[in-house]
Amino acid sequence: MKTTPLAIAVAALGVILPATAQVTQTEKKTEVRENADGSTTEKHTTTTRTFNPEAKTKVVKYFDTYKTDRYGLPPAYVSRLKVKEIPAGWRTTAIAPGVVITEKERPYLVEAPPELIQVLPPPTPDVQYYMAGGNVVAVDKTYKVVDSIQIPSVKITVDD
Repeated sequence: MKTTPLAIAVAALGVILPATAQVTQTEKKTEVRENADGSTTEKHTTTTRTFNPEAKTKVVKYFDTYKTDRYGLPPAYVSRLKVKEIPAGWRTTAIAPGVVITEKERPYLVEAPPELIQVLPPPTPDVQYYMAGGNVVAVDKTYKVVDSIQIPSVKITVDD
């Protein structure tokens, strides 16, 4: 039967492609609202995600190995932080996708450790990975946060 080898090859390709494909997903949503005067208003929303649930799990596991270290971060990374100057929200909360990192905040973005980048989807030319306080963020060329992962084991406190 000729279709069986073809079916097996297609099924195998279906298993291989998702594992190697870029994880960035874009979701577009359009809301149409009817106004009191009979006119309509359309609102278009585009959401892009870079980190799938598996990537998030890998990031959390990566930082779990450092949970007993200072701030829950790799020792070489701690020396690169300006802890007292990091925006307070970055220490305690997740940075929402869509937020634009201001010029004043950009010096506190630190490139993600190379070992961490290896467990993430390969960055695209338009997106780079950074640490922003207790978050790993994917940031585009305009410094807009495309996606973020808050690390539960990272505890950045100013009183140290």
